[in-house]
Amino acid sequence: MVRRAFTLIELLVVIAIIAILAAILFPVFAQAKEAAKKTTALSNCKQMGTAFAIYTTDSDDVYPNAYRYTPGTGWRWNYNVSTPLGWMGPSFAQGQPARMAEDANHWSNTIAPYTKSYGLLAGPGLPNVDVYGYPTSGNAGQLAPPALSNLTFNGLLHHWSATAIAAPSQLPLIWEGRGKGNAIGASLSNPALQCAVGTDQCIYVPATSTCSTPLGAAFVIYNSMWEYSKGANFTFCDTSAKFRKLGATLAPSDTDYRTDPYTKYNSVGYPAQYFGDNYYCGYAWLFRPDYDFSL
Repeated sequence: MVRRAFTLIELLVVIAIIAILAAILFPVFAQAKEAAKKTTALSNCKQMGTAFAIYTTDSDDVYPNAYRYTPGTGWRWNYNVSTPLGWMGPSFAQGQPARMAEDANHWSNTIAPYTKSYGLLAGPGLPNVDVYGYPTSGNAGQLAPPALSNLTFNGLLHHWSATAIAAPSQLPLIWEGRGKGNAIGASLSNPALQCAVGTDQCIYVPATSTCSTPLGAAFVIYNSMWEYSKGANFTFCDTSAKFRKLGATLAPSDTDYRTDPYTKYNSVGYPAQYFGDNYYCGYAWLFRPDYDFSL
C-alpha cells in the first residue's frame, strides 16, 4: 500500500488556517486576561472598603489620617509614606524610628490590621514604579519587602466623620488613583487637602462664596488612567465597589464631572486636568464629602 504525502499547497492551506484561528483567538485570550485582572482589582477594592468600615466603627466613625504628621511642621499632605513600615531599613530616613512613628499613623498602615495584607493595595498586572529610588531588598535592618501600592485614599475625608457624608453610595473612598502603575513601597492620598505648614488644623471646609484653608489639590498620575479596559475601579463610602469607564470623551471636550475625576483626556487615557469646585478652592469635585451628586 502506497502512502500519499501532503503536497506543499495542502501544507500552506493548513498553516494559513492555523494563522487565521490564532489571529482570532489571541485577542480574545488577551481580553480574558485583562478582565481577570480587573475583577481581581475590583475584589481588592471591595475588601478595602470593608476594612475602612470596620476601622471607622472602632474609631468613633471618623476616617483615618490621610497624611503623615510631623511634630512642629504639620501634615505632610504632599508626601509619599513608606508602606509597610521599616521596609527600607534604618540606613534611610524612612526606616528610622522618628519617621516610622509618623508613617505608622498614615491610613495605609493603620488600615493594615483590618486587611491582613498589603497586597490589597496593588493593581494586578500593572507596571511597578520606583518612587524613592532606593534598593528594595538587602538593606541592613529591613523589616519587610516593600508593598506595591496603586490604591489611594480620598484625602478630603481626612479626620472626617463617616456619618457626615451626603451621598455614601456615590462618594469615592478608595480608588485606583495612581493611574496605570504600582508605586513601590509608597502610598499617598489623592486628591488631598493642602494643609498649612506649622498648623495642626487640617479638615475639609465646604466652600461658600470664598475659599477657606486648607485648599484642595490632586496629583500627577502614572502614564494613564485607563488601568483596565479604559477605566478604573472605585470603592464608595458605603463599601460598594464599581468599575467606571474614564475619559469616554477625549480633548478638547469635557468628560462627565459626576462620574469622572479628570477631563481633557488624550488618546492613551492621560488627562490634562481634574475637575475642581466652582470657587477655585481646588477641591476635587467628585470627592467632596458634602456633595450630593444632584448637580
